[in-house]
Amino acid sequence: MTSEEMQKTMAFILEQQAQLTATVGKLSEKVDRTADSVTALLAIAEIHEREITETDERMNALINTVERIVSEGRNGKS
Repeated sequence: MTSEEMQKTMAFILEQQAQLTATVGKLSEKVDRTADSVTALLAIAEIHEREITETDERMNALINTVERIVSEGRNGKS
């Protein structure tokens, strides 16, 4: 391999390395943004979970109240 061919090969390798480094940097930024998005979605999911639990508790209280009223009505209590 001549000196000129060696220089061209080295320049090619350096260019490829630079492109790879730039691509990895972009991908790293995208991964970071995706991780932030997933964290935000998990926080939203936890909020919804609490809201659903609270709604279930309120529905159960309402159901118990209605069942008690209906039961009292059947037993002749008013």
